[in-house]
Amino acid sequence: MHIKKIDIEGFKSYGNKVTVNDFDPGFNAITGLNGSGKSNILDSICFVLGIQNLAQVRATNMNELVYKNGQAGINKATVTITFDNSDARTGPVGYENSREIVVMRQLIVNSGKSKYTINNVACSNIRVQDLFKSIQLNVNNPHFLIMQGRITKVLNMKPMEILSMVEEAVGTRMYEEKKGIALKNLEKKESKLREINTMLDEHICPQLEKLKADKQDYANYTRMKREHEQLSKLYTAWDYARTEELVHESGKETAAMHKKMEDMEKDIKDTKLEIEAAEKRISEIEKQMDSIFYVNCTDLNKQAKLKLTIEEEQECGSKLQEIESELKAKQVIETKEDTKLQNLKDTLKELKKKLEECLKSYKEEKVSLAQKEKETANSIKKLESLKAASDKDSEAITAAENHFHAVNAGLADTDGQEASVAAQLIAAGKDKKDAETEEKSLEMSMKHLKAELAKKAIENKREDTSYTQDQALYQKLFNEVQKLKNEMSKLSFKEDTFENMLSQERELTREINKYQRELDSITSGRLNFSYADPVPRFDRSKVIGPLALHMQLKDPKESLALDKVARGTLFNIIVEDEITSQLLLDKGQLKTRTTFLPLNKMRSHVIDDRTVQAAEQIVGRGNVALALHRITYDKKLTAAMQYAFGHTLICPTIDQAGEVCFNHLIKKETVSLDGSIFSPQGTLTGGSIQAGDTVLEKLIPCPKLKEALECKQNQLSQLQKDISNMKIVKQRYDSLHEDWELKENEAQLLKSKIEQSTYHKQLQEFKDMQQSYEDHKTQLADCKEKQKSAAKLIKELENKSSKSTRESKVKEAEKAVAECKKKATLSLDKYNNFLAEVEGMKMEIEGIKEGLPEYEKQIAANEKAIEDCETKLREAAEKHNAIKEEVAQLTDELKKQKAILKCHSSDINKIGKQKEAMAKKVADAELQKQQLEHDIKNSGDNSTEASKKLKYLLEKNKWIEGQKKYFGVKNSEFDFEKFKPKETSSMLKRLEDNIEKLEKNVNTRAQNMLSTVEEQYVNLIEKKQLVLKDKKMIEKVIRELDQQKNNALVSACEKVNKDFSSIFTTLLPGTKAQLVAPPGKSVIEGLEFKIAFGDVWKESLNELSGGQRSLVALSLILSLLLFNPAPIYILDEVDAALDLSHTQNIGTMLKNHFTKSQFIIVSLKDGMFNNANVLFRTKFNDGMSSVERHAQDQNRRR
Repeated sequence: MHIKKIDIEGFKSYGNKVTVNDFDPGFNAITGLNGSGKSNILDSICFVLGIQNLAQVRATNMNELVYKNGQAGINKATVTITFDNSDARTGPVGYENSREIVVMRQLIVNSGKSKYTINNVACSNIRVQDLFKSIQLNVNNPHFLIMQGRITKVLNMKPMEILSMVEEAVGTRMYEEKKGIALKNLEKKESKLREINTMLDEHICPQLEKLKADKQDYANYTRMKREHEQLSKLYTAWDYARTEELVHESGKETAAMHKKMEDMEKDIKDTKLEIEAAEKRISEIEKQMDSIFYVNCTDLNKQAKLKLTIEEEQECGSKLQEIESELKAKQVIETKEDTKLQNLKDTLKELKKKLEECLKSYKEEKVSLAQKEKETANSIKKLESLKAASDKDSEAITAAENHFHAVNAGLADTDGQEASVAAQLIAAGKDKKDAETEEKSLEMSMKHLKAELAKKAIENKREDTSYTQDQALYQKLFNEVQKLKNEMSKLSFKEDTFENMLSQERELTREINKYQRELDSITSGRLNFSYADPVPRFDRSKVIGPLALHMQLKDPKESLALDKVARGTLFNIIVEDEITSQLLLDKGQLKTRTTFLPLNKMRSHVIDDRTVQAAEQIVGRGNVALALHRITYDKKLTAAMQYAFGHTLICPTIDQAGEVCFNHLIKKETVSLDGSIFSPQGTLTGGSIQAGDTVLEKLIPCPKLKEALECKQNQLSQLQKDISNMKIVKQRYDSLHEDWELKENEAQLLKSKIEQSTYHKQLQEFKDMQQSYEDHKTQLADCKEKQKSAAKLIKELENKSSKSTRESKVKEAEKAVAECKKKATLSLDKYNNFLAEVEGMKMEIEGIKEGLPEYEKQIAANEKAIEDCETKLREAAEKHNAIKEEVAQLTDELKKQKAILKCHSSDINKIGKQKEAMAKKVADAELQKQQLEHDIKNSGDNSTEASKKLKYLLEKNKWIEGQKKYFGVKNSEFDFEKFKPKETSSMLKRLEDNIEKLEKNVNTRAQNMLSTVEEQYVNLIEKKQLVLKDKKMIEKVIRELDQQKNNALVSACEKVNKDFSSIFTTLLPGTKAQLVAPPGKSVIEGLEFKIAFGDVWKESLNELSGGQRSLVALSLILSLLLFNPAPIYILDEVDAALDLSHTQNIGTMLKNHFTKSQFIIVSLKDGMFNNANVLFRTKFNDGMSSVERHAQDQNRRR
């Protein structure tokens, strides 16, 4: 494609229309005097090509492109270029059938806008630029345009600047631009990442931790406040009831004590009289006694007189004293044991009571939690509806106020905008007039389009057979593609789902292998039983395996004892029958010596239950058990387990094990937990091995591992079935997908061919014009509607302008505002009040949830304490019974001794003792009397204090008067049956201290603030992940761009270097030229010139003359143009610094190297334009430029 003709009118110095005809397809030159308009022809070409940088056409604004800035009666500049497109191969895409392409650009002064047409069809600037870009004529990056001064600029370039020229010509600048954009984006991502990390580290995370702590503190605070209030009320009620009862009982006790005092005084008086009588009797007897004692000994049937010496009587009394001393000591021990036993019973009772209370409280809290959560959920729904209502009322206020302001100022709303009535009238009038103008313009356009459509319709009647066939084939292919897509969609196959299933299979296999390795490591060695099938089709299910692997311990602490019980039997192999065991022994290729346990032949002696019960009576229940009862196993393996564990008892300690084993009622082998084995024959073996060294200890994790392994194997089995089914579907899907891709590609190629055809473009152009015509019709109807609306609005506005109407509307609007505000205030108050209730409910729920784990801990602790207490109680009861028997024996002995001594007692001793007893009685009574007097005084004081306390409690707690009737009522709020005053008092004190500490720092808004901060934290983490992902993608893009650029640049340098040397040799025969990398660097780090005359290479360009250096620069520029040839090249006085011989060589070079491009050169030298095929001379007459064409004489040029 080349320029054929240029029409210039009103552009720069070309005031009148000037036509520059018959451009040569090859070499054209333009010459003329300075200021005659030579370069303006080049500027006009750039103008049509869509130039945006006005400096390239020597202008500062658009008006300067119009003749005399539009001040000479010419107000527009029009340039039309006719291109010859007879060679469609070099033409733009879409214009292969157009032999000529006419592009026009028109600029109207002061508008700043340009009108473009292509082949008389209006189009946009972008479309024109795209047309020329497709044939390497990008005027905004003009490699095809070599202006004055560019030669000098190239000569002064540094290595990196020369490399930049090559990059621009090759197009790698695009890579750099994309890389620059990517780097900027990368920096933004880095900055964003730093910002997110800073926000997380310095603000969000610390704030999150603090708010979590604040939330916990607030929950604890509310819970403790609630508990304190409940406990305080219960404690006050109990205190009041206790004090009231104390006042009532105090009166009764005082009266009883006064009566007791009177009785006591009478008893003292009587006793003193008896003492006097006893003293008289003793005096009388002493006169009658001699050295021998006579005592009356009374038997059941007779009386006899015995005579004892003083020594015999003393010996009898000494023995009695010994028995009494021993009895007292045993009675003290019995009392202590009895007290201890009673204390343990009381403690057990209290623990059970406490556990019951904890369980009850726990259940009540759970019920309360469920109820409150349900109430809160309902409340939240109601809160949301209240919020929506409040927001709606707020919006209504805004709308009402806007309406009030508008009406009050004489305004009315039109499309959301306020305008005065007068302004609206003017606007409506203008809209009507604009609509009328637009209507006329549309009618004219429609008339023109209708004529064009008629022409196109005639052209389109000549149907293209090939196009019709292609269309039919494309429709067929399209239907086949759709059919394949439908079949694929019916299969419901998704590649990502299938990949996920395969990934799950790999993960499950990995987990199964992991569990299997753990099991193998535990069961390795003697527990790893392997064998070969002794006969074909051998039923391996009959071989059950090592005994140790088919049992589980009830208590891991018993592993050592059970290991000692079973001994080597743990490694014996359980089989179903003796035939299986014989086959394995004979032909199973066993690697080690093996003992088999055939279930059908196993016979064992198991210790009976009576023996176990007898052992329990000896050492206590829970201190002895049959080894068989301390394991779990499959019932079908009972025979084997009885054989291994049915013959031995287990006790916790060595002492208990020995006591059981050697008891004549038991006489069975017994093992202690530390591994000591007691034999009835009197031997003791084993003991003192760590449990971790036993087989059974190592096997403890096996059941869980087996369960997990079986679960994973089941999952894998099911997944493999699903994968197998999915593979069948995938095969069908892949087959369909392959067919679909082939058909889709075939359809796309055919579609592209159809769209590139001339007939399709004609049809498309016809459809576009039809659509444009329909759009114009729609716009025309809209214009008419606008006119009607504007006329109607004008009439309404004229009616609205009256004063009375305005005042009425102002009042209505003001009233509407007041009603909306009132309604909104009520809605907001209602919302805020309910919001506070909901927040309180949420806090209560949190408090209850946090308290539940504490209850669970208390329940577990109480259960453990009860178990320990029951154990201690059993031990104390056994000890108490033994002491009690000893006391009974000593009591019997004491009675015998007293009976003997009684026979030897004298009347004096008897009376003396009676006297001492009476004297002691009097002393005790006197002491009791004093104590009673003191008690009577204290009782009176206590009664007075209690009455004062009752009065104080009533004054401080007004609620007591109304609720005291429920004090002590069972199952009521004030049930004192389970109340513990001391514990409650201590708990209240702790709660008060904790509440006082928390009140100073508690944050009541922590819950809401925490939700907001947590949401911010999640959002930031998501953003951070997204930024990191984007950053990795950008870094990858940068690496790819660098690699692509370097590859393209190295390849381009080779081609440019070849053309550079060839062009320079043509311009300056006998020389050579190269572009080489600077010393120690590569071509991607810079390029510099290297020139040789003959075989002598110059060190630098400074050794060349000015003209020679200009030729070097020109050669480089032209070699870069050859890399990506354009159909047209424009050179503006590039020969200014050259002498005549060099100028002539330029013409020769252009003909040799640019055979398929059109050159338009502006020059003042004969050596240049005499080589041109066509010469245009410009003149400047009467203030305007003109052009003359001269065809050059071929002979003269030679």
